[in-house]
Amino acid sequence: MRYEEFIKGIVEKFVSKGLVDADSFPDMEIYMDQAETFMNRELEIFKQNDKDKVITKTMIGNYVKHNMLPRPVNKKYSKDHLILLTLIFYLKGIFQMEEIENILKPLIDNYNSVFDDKVDLTALYEGILSAQAEELQSLTDNISSMVESSKHQMREKELSDDDMLEMFMLIVSLSMKANAQKFLAHKLLQEYILKPKQKN
Repeated sequence: MRYEEFIKGIVEKFVSKGLVDADSFPDMEIYMDQAETFMNRELEIFKQNDKDKVITKTMIGNYVKHNMLPRPVNKKYSKDHLILLTLIFYLKGIFQMEEIENILKPLIDNYNSVFDDKVDLTALYEGILSAQAEELQSLTDNISSMVESSKHQMREKELSDDDMLEMFMLIVSLSMKANAQKFLAHKLLQEYILKPKQKN
């Protein structure tokens, strides 16, 4: 199989299964082992192999311990817990645990507050998904454009028509794009979450 076909298949799979649908979260409270099973089923696309787990009970316990996730009530996890677990999963590819704790702190403080109006985490998550929808729709075109750009650059630089070189160029290009987005995310964290916290 040519790598272009492989990439197209992977992108299609990610578009359909890479983000946990807001309707997937159960409206009832569940125990930790059920939460672990749910998360691993919904995020299965990210597993490295069949035995791999993207989230474990130990990880969930650590998230609670580090104030990244509210404490379960009577050892049960709500829909809000599962939404936050999903957000933690997406954030941890970019940020360290302490940074995620800072990012989530306003939501956790609000969740635990007896005075503040509660943030609707379902609505917030649906908003995040909607913002990503356009990005996902253009993902296939963007990747195809990067492939064609790599081929064009190889011709321009008179490099051999070699799949290995094309693959190398594409992997580096994707990594540099991801690095630029990671850079921006960290700058936003520093400027608007960490700096105000340090001043206080």
